[in-house]
Amino acid sequence: MSSREIEPIEITEIADFLGATAPFDGLDESTVRTAARTVDITYEPSGTVVLALGDATDTLYLVRSGAVELHDASDTLIARLGEHEFFGYPSLLTDAPARRRVTAIEDTLIYHLPASLFDRLRADHDRFDQFFARAHADRIHDAVQESRANVPLTTPLRDVISRRPVQTAPDTSIRDAAAIMQEHRVSSLLITDNSQLVGLVTDRDLRNRVLAAGVAPTEPVSAVMTDEPWTINSDARAFEAMLTMSRRNIHHLPVVDHDGVVGMVTTTDLIRQQVDSPVYLVGEVWKQEDLDGLIEVSRRVPDMLRQVVDAGARADDAARMVTAVTDALTERLIELAIDRLGAPPAAFAWVALGSQARHEQTAHSDQDNALVLGNDAAQGDDAYFKEMAEFVCDGLNACGYEYCPGEVMATTHRWRQPLSEWKRTFRGWIEEPRPKSLMHATIFFDMRHIAGNSALTAELQSFVLDRTARNTIFLASLAATALDNEPPLGFFRRFVLERHGGEKDTLDLKLNGVVPIVDLARIHALGHGVPAVNTLERFQQLARAGHMNAGDAADLRDAHEFIASVRLRHQVDQIRQGREPDNFVAPDSLSGFERRHLKDAFKIVSQMQKALSQRYQTSFIS
Repeated sequence: MSSREIEPIEITEIADFLGATAPFDGLDESTVRTAARTVDITYEPSGTVVLALGDATDTLYLVRSGAVELHDASDTLIARLGEHEFFGYPSLLTDAPARRRVTAIEDTLIYHLPASLFDRLRADHDRFDQFFARAHADRIHDAVQESRANVPLTTPLRDVISRRPVQTAPDTSIRDAAAIMQEHRVSSLLITDNSQLVGLVTDRDLRNRVLAAGVAPTEPVSAVMTDEPWTINSDARAFEAMLTMSRRNIHHLPVVDHDGVVGMVTTTDLIRQQVDSPVYLVGEVWKQEDLDGLIEVSRRVPDMLRQVVDAGARADDAARMVTAVTDALTERLIELAIDRLGAPPAAFAWVALGSQARHEQTAHSDQDNALVLGNDAAQGDDAYFKEMAEFVCDGLNACGYEYCPGEVMATTHRWRQPLSEWKRTFRGWIEEPRPKSLMHATIFFDMRHIAGNSALTAELQSFVLDRTARNTIFLASLAATALDNEPPLGFFRRFVLERHGGEKDTLDLKLNGVVPIVDLARIHALGHGVPAVNTLERFQQLARAGHMNAGDAADLRDAHEFIASVRLRHQVDQIRQGREPDNFVAPDSLSGFERRHLKDAFKIVSQMQKALSQRYQTSFIS
């Protein structure tokens, strides 16, 4: 190690470097320059042990140029650090000797900042203190929270509900039910039997089904209630409730979770949550009587996306909004097809696959879909469903959802089959996990019902989950395939950029950012029989059921949200410029905040991929 006294002319250069390094970049210029005056500089030739295991240290080390490696007591490589990265500070925080050996692996220039400066900056600046006191997983969580604004219609319904559920038993008299509603000043009453929701009665029901119909008030309320009313999960967003109520022409929607009834949400509750949203756009979809009208409505989707992103919506909520419009367009096209072709000759279920199934569509999504037919469908019925599929898929393409390049659409005969054939297909994929079947697994194992007979979709999904959860060979093969998509982070936490074509020197935030997290969620969900399809919901259900460490699940949710947010803002910027949205982001276009936390997010994903590899021993799979 060699050091020398800093020349005054170098203070400015050191201050500039500190000012471009988190968390010094959050300090005022005077504080940064004062810090620069305290810095010592050492030059460490390659191979030099900069900090030995067990050494006491009173210094914060900052790599100015070159690179170092950190090894633990068992000589396991912990990390490689490059310029703008620190080491030594855990010892400063705990007064414990160093638990890492640090060795220069290149000729390296290191800035040494004294403990007195480190302590003073921590005491005077909360953000500086938090940066060092918390790991990258905590920092990415903070970054997600910091970039999150309160967009009312994206509020979970559990936060919209303002009172406990007002309910009564089915044998309560109509008079007593009305008295309960008057006492609690509510316009609807939940009818429950042993904590299970069995019906709903509203003030309109009391007018139309009791007074106008001359029903005696001594009759049980079950005689006039709405049986098996529409419900919505408490994790759903306010805008999803508005979409459901608008589509079903209802004004009261019971909210439920895994424990039962949570409460009631009404149109009045949701009016208070107003903000630019897809609700009115979806309403317009249902008014259209032909394809030209649907095309006109679909042209407004990019502007809607821009508005909700500008309003501060989370990436997950924005994607749900885009997907809600896609769902509505699909359903309306199916209705128009039936109007044109006549009643379906057999039961069917139209299912969305891939990103639409996961509620994760963005401004750059093509279509993936399939048809599940009832087992009683005759061979001649396929002509009807082929024509339906062509009408719907052609319509979606005209609305801006391009045909799937791999032809994973209901127009392809293989993806338009009776339920029994679908079961045979999935069984083959699961029991003989070949490369092509594993490729299909990334699309078809994310499936969600859109229209038709939902029992067909539910039976197929149950069949699939039952078999994947018991087949470790399939899961191991799926994991090995998924690990081909690595986060774009190389040695020394440097971004790995695209090397060829028009995307040269960019980050593919879909293939190397979002997709690895989606794959992790899918594999864990299939392995534990978790029915959720949305990526964030999969992590939530895995953690709730004890199948995944809650901290790991939260870290992956935050990493997904941050990467998806950067990707979404990039696409919205392209929309503003009148360009076609894509997934390729130039690092130079990102702020220091975004670059820093993308690296934190990629690091989390990389660690989780390593854990998945160890669990399924993917190194032994050829």
